[in-house]
Amino acid sequence: MALSQQDAVKPRDASSTQTLPERDRSVAEGEEGLTRRRHGVVRRSSGSHPQRPMWDTIVSGAGAVVAVALIVLGAAAVYGGNFGRNNVQDRLAPEKVVFPPMAAMTPAEQQELGEFAGQTVDTGPEAEAFARYIGGHLAEVNEGATYSETSTAAREEGLDPQIAADLQVKADTLFKGETLRSILLNAYGWWTVSTIALYVGFALIAAGVVLTILSLLGFRHARRGAAGTMATPAAA
Repeated sequence: MALSQQDAVKPRDASSTQTLPERDRSVAEGEEGLTRRRHGVVRRSSGSHPQRPMWDTIVSGAGAVVAVALIVLGAAAVYGGNFGRNNVQDRLAPEKVVFPPMAAMTPAEQQELGEFAGQTVDTGPEAEAFARYIGGHLAEVNEGATYSETSTAAREEGLDPQIAADLQVKADTLFKGETLRSILLNAYGWWTVSTIALYVGFALIAAGVVLTILSLLGFRHARRGAAGTMATPAAA
């Protein structure tokens, strides 16, 4: 019985001594796998970071180029707008065209043009308003007929000479009035275009300044990202 008990115990001791190395090996393999996974994550994350500063630099550089272009175009538009407005004023002021005083205007003219009463015509809006003032008087010259219509009527064959002469006088008046109106409206048109260019120029400059600030912030972010990327392998 003693021998059988010892024989029975020995196999259990052998099996237990054989199991411990296997467990140690599995534990070691598990730790090694975990370590590999950790290093793999670190490599992937460190490998993806350098691309972000690069793209930040590219986008910021493109934004800086666009910002410079906007500022240059805006400055040119502002210059052109100021030049156009000053040119219109330089052409209108020497003519010394003045609106009649309020008392000399009809009720309809007071309602439509009263705000310009007594003012000298030297801006685009004033030129357009005076063109309307002239248009109202031209409509009374020959019952609303234009210069072309009046001049054609004055040259009709068989027309009484006195009536033809009267129509010719009216045609001359309409010609002068319509010519002055076209000049004033042309000045108003250039004033309007110049004013639009002026405001567009200011908007472009403002957009360029904002884009410049954003580009500088982008370069700053790129430098910080590059510094963080260089520090990541050392920390790993």
